[in-house]
Amino acid sequence: MNSKYFSFIFALLSIYLASALPIKSKLNKRSCSKTYKIQSGDTCYKIWKKYGLSEKQFKSLNSGINCNKLKKGDKVCVSLSSGSSSSKNYHTVKSGETCYKIWTTYGLSESSFRKLNSGINCNKLQIGQKVYINSSSSSSRETSVSSKNTSSHSSSSFTWYRECKNAKNYALTFDDGVYDYDEALLNLLKKEGIKATFFINGNNMSDITSSKVRNVIKRMYNEGHNVLSHTWSHKDLTTLNSSGIRSELKKLEDEIYAIIGKRPKSIRPPFMAGSDNQNVVNALKNYGYSYGILWYVDTEDWSNKGNVNTILNFIKEGLKTSDRPIILNHSYYQGITKDKLLTLVKKEIEFLKSKGLKGVNMETCIGHSVYRSNGEGFPN
Repeated sequence: MNSKYFSFIFALLSIYLASALPIKSKLNKRSCSKTYKIQSGDTCYKIWKKYGLSEKQFKSLNSGINCNKLKKGDKVCVSLSSGSSSSKNYHTVKSGETCYKIWTTYGLSESSFRKLNSGINCNKLQIGQKVYINSSSSSSRETSVSSKNTSSHSSSSFTWYRECKNAKNYALTFDDGVYDYDEALLNLLKKEGIKATFFINGNNMSDITSSKVRNVIKRMYNEGHNVLSHTWSHKDLTTLNSSGIRSELKKLEDEIYAIIGKRPKSIRPPFMAGSDNQNVVNALKNYGYSYGILWYVDTEDWSNKGNVNTILNFIKEGLKTSDRPIILNHSYYQGITKDKLLTLVKKEIEFLKSKGLKGVNMETCIGHSVYRSNGEGFPN
């Protein structure tokens, strides 16, 4: 055999070994302020979620990491030091972005983001606007959102939920309705035997005083779905004082009560604003609210325009770390069609059913009544 043959065999062997052996990530020791030792059963997704990082952040902190070949005992970087020269100090707002989208992308908590951007109005972000996402002179940047990977976290008598109480339950939730396709959505949910939760507005994408909208809300409730608060006009509650918050809650609540005879004590604040803000939490408690409903899986349907494959991948990743997720969808986003909505929701239900999960409303999900007792009005 000639030397060319041996060279060819050696090259093939080198390629095989390179692909078969685990690749350790290269840590930047000068900038990595916190490492994590890989445990049995860990995945990259599980680790970056645990520390509130985006996938892009995690992989930039661990150059060359092979997520298919994690090795128990190896260390990965989960936080940059505040003075790292590789840390970018600001983000330029792009079309369609929200404060929530930005702070989660950079692994910030809401309070950290707002401290860096004092006075920011999340209802009026402008394309091209620069927002701070890191501080080179302080430690205000945090590595995770409070209780991001736990079922709930409490603030005195107020509790935030991201997951259902019982394994193999999931909760489909729909924000920003009532909208044109909700009746068709109700038909689908009825056919599939799924109970869901609708976080509605009073005056956002529709007018709750119209008879058509009121009939849809009544049907939602009568068919076993939960109808809960998403505020009157989709305001960022952190930009309002206590009386402003009261108005956003009471106006919607009075209308819901007139339609279904129940007052919600559960809310999903727009933009998730307030989940890390004690002033908002105190106001919610004062006005009779006990539960804040966040989510474990964000479909980002408003951003990907209801792309089924993208969203099913989000759900698949979420199920790696939770068998009881609350899932965020929207009744409305720019570009939504009835076909997009129904196709997506049907695929979500089919996939979750194939994994042995059952779709339940929020009351069943968290194991608490989501409405106030009969006769209990809005606090003065």
